[in-house]
Amino acid sequence: MEEETQQQAPLEQKTKEQEYLDQLQRLQADFINYRSRVDKEKLTTIDTTKNNILLKFLEVKDNFERIPKADKGVELIYKQMQTIFDQEGVQEIIDMNYNPEMHEAIATAKGEENTIIEVTRKGYRRNGKVLRPSQVILGKNEKTT
Repeated sequence: MEEETQQQAPLEQKTKEQEYLDQLQRLQADFINYRSRVDKEKLTTIDTTKNNILLKFLEVKDNFERIPKADKGVELIYKQMQTIFDQEGVQEIIDMNYNPEMHEAIATAKGEENTIIEVTRKGYRRNGKVLRPSQVILGKNEKTT
């Protein structure tokens, strides 16, 4: 009897080990499936986002093709583009105080030090982040000696 008990203990231990191994393999397979599913969802989300943006611009493209047929075609396109940018939260940078995070100084001209003399290309931000900095000409005190 004692011999049977000793044989059962290793059998039970092997069964437990096999059970743990099976459980580990299932968890590993579940995790691989999860990662695969998340990767596919990311790609789908990116693709859907691109489609939504492209659909908006397709309407603009249609209006560009109508320009020869309508005198107000360009105005219509501009309004439509502005509507798209408004819907997406794109805002023009209108701050005229030089800030290197929002402005790109491309030249200097005679004027008050570090004051924006001219905006050569408008800048835009979305959700508080700069999409494109404004290109500006900065004032620079020129000293003559």
